[in-house]
Amino acid sequence: MKSFGLQFVKDTLLELDPSVRDESDETYKTAVVLLSAIVRGTEAIDLATFTGVPIEFVARIRQRMIRAELWTDLEADCDHWEVAPGVVSMTTFWTDVLVGEGLVVRQWDEEIGQYRYCAASHAPQKDELTDKVN
Repeated sequence: MKSFGLQFVKDTLLELDPSVRDESDETYKTAVVLLSAIVRGTEAIDLATFTGVPIEFVARIRQRMIRAELWTDLEADCDHWEVAPGVVSMTTFWTDVLVGEGLVVRQWDEEIGQYRYCAASHAPQKDELTDKVN
């Protein structure tokens, strides 16, 4: 089994979007955490250790991603990023980064039978979920 290190994750992000280079930027950190969750799982402590991003920052991302049903306690779902074999939808990837940042909310809409994304400031309120932190 091939081992994927942090440099591989950063190189992948750079390949996805060459304009994202500032490692101190919160959007950059969020994108690195999301990509890292694919290869490392979604446990906050492991992701913080792997990425070097503070545990509190990773824990907030994790809470949002689980609430959006993009992550479970153990794994990340990124299948919806791929629009064709080996082709990632940049719109979908970056929308999920916005979910991780707390700027966008993803919720299931029973009426239309699919997920909807909307600005967090305009999101319909759902029952509060218990925040989980590992």
